[in-house]
Amino acid sequence: MQHLFAGFFQLGYVTRDVDMACAAFREKFGPVEFLINTPPPIDGVAAPTRRIALTWIDDVMTELIEPDPAQKTIYDHAVPSTDGAIHLHHFGYLVDDHEGTIRRLEGLGYAVPMQGRIEGFIGYSYADTRADLGVFSEFIRPEQTGHDFFASVPRMRTR
Repeated sequence: MQHLFAGFFQLGYVTRDVDMACAAFREKFGPVEFLINTPPPIDGVAAPTRRIALTWIDDVMTELIEPDPAQKTIYDHAVPSTDGAIHLHHFGYLVDDHEGTIRRLEGLGYAVPMQGRIEGFIGYSYADTRADLGVFSEFIRPEQTGHDFFASVPRMRTR
């Protein structure tokens, strides 16, 4: 059985404004290019995020999430008080068996307050691991188009 936390690949942050957060990130940490995405509705329901900015720094993806303030979301507790700031929300892990991972998380007593599948793209779930890790844990099972999308995200090599 795969270790639950194998496949680490992402640091997920929440922000009030993706554009300001990207600018602040570049100013503080150095030049980096972000791919900004506006998530489509999921199963006919508006996505809980207005925009997402993604970049790879070496082999770790940085995700900046701008939640939809009109919805109650799992991101609300992490929204910073200022527009350009970011707050850590989750660690992201790639998994081979998404449904099995969800069952395993629930068997360990973790709530999985958000999960879904974007047909032909990815399966995703967030487990509330804050009591043990201080942050949520996101588990993603990309299909080929998901892998292709991740490959299209700008990557900065530092080594």
